[in-house]
Amino acid sequence: MSAVTELVRECHTRGIRLKVTRDGRVTIDAPRDALSPEFLERAKAHKAELIDRFATRAPGAAAKPVCRCGSTAWRDVAIHDGQSTRRDCAGCGRFVDFSRWYGAIALQADE
Repeated sequence: MSAVTELVRECHTRGIRLKVTRDGRVTIDAPRDALSPEFLERAKAHKAELIDRFATRAPGAAAKPVCRCGSTAWRDVAIHDGQSTRRDCAGCGRFVDFSRWYGAIALQADE
């Protein structure tokens, strides 16, 4: 597994969201305790690869639908007093995924 793939999986596990802005900067949205100095160093070391992986498509490029209704957009909905985030289709409101689930954190704490 590549270092970038491992970093992306870690982001998913910790509830960290990476986004590449139009001007090529990487922004990080994360819970307070999710970011460690070691994680930030690895993210900086692989910044160019992260930009390639998450850069916005060129205008006119076809986006992959997130839902069977054909919508390509979603909205994040905080649940469980903000501890979890449910991802719903922005077009029809149908559940798509859990982008952050507190149950995974509870399971890790038990190990």
